[in-house]
Amino acid sequence: MGTDLDLAEKLIGKALALYPENAEVQFICGRIMGQQAGDAIFSALSYAKKSLRCLKHAVALQPDNTDYRRGLMSFYLNAPGIAGGDKQLAWQEVEQIALSDALQGKLAELSFYRQTEQQQKYRKLLAQCRSDYPGQAEFHYRHGLLLQQEQQFAPAFDAFYAATSASQDNDGIYVFNAWYQIGRTALFSQQRIADGIYALNHFIAKAPVSADLPDLTWAHLRLAQLHKLNGNAAQMLQHLNEANQSNDKELKREISRLQR
Repeated sequence: MGTDLDLAEKLIGKALALYPENAEVQFICGRIMGQQAGDAIFSALSYAKKSLRCLKHAVALQPDNTDYRRGLMSFYLNAPGIAGGDKQLAWQEVEQIALSDALQGKLAELSFYRQTEQQQKYRKLLAQCRSDYPGQAEFHYRHGLLLQQEQQFAPAFDAFYAATSASQDNDGIYVFNAWYQIGRTALFSQQRIADGIYALNHFIAKAPVSADLPDLTWAHLRLAQLHKLNGNAAQMLQHLNEANQSNDKELKREISRLQR
């Protein structure tokens, strides 16, 4: 899925022929067809309908699987109405997830409010969740993002550090995202530069490779920017060389700005 979507489509077609009643196969089908719909022009509607059909089948086969229901909820929220998108149906998935797992229900509800831009409800629920689930890294991380966007940098640092020390986080995704955001917060605020450099070095050294985490080349770019603020030209150039390994066009533009 991450390197050759057309091949992924062919392979999942073979898997569906062999195991049509396997929930995971149906769920992966939904994800692949959804990505194809996002990339396609003339066949987008056809791919979207295939994605919805597979996601609904996965949920029907394993109705208590909250990951499958989150996938279906995401489809309903992001697809246009003509392709099956429906916010009311998305909310029904939130309710069903909550019946299976209270914590996952809160996470789904937060995602719903965030994607539908219901800021007041999002903030209120996030505050409640941080109180009810203090060990969950994701709630502290998302609180930090809100504060960062509002340029409340001092409490944003506190929220991200709370995320890094939280005890509950599947695969460390939000813990490592928080380390990365400490670096970005130092850059945006031009404060606590040493903290930002330490956080990004920690991220580079320890973070797993994951589609849910920033690429290491972006961490190297942020380090280069922080070292420039610190007046350390040698370190800046070292990390710029690492960042230059990427083909990301947006990252290349950031590198060009830094070199001016």
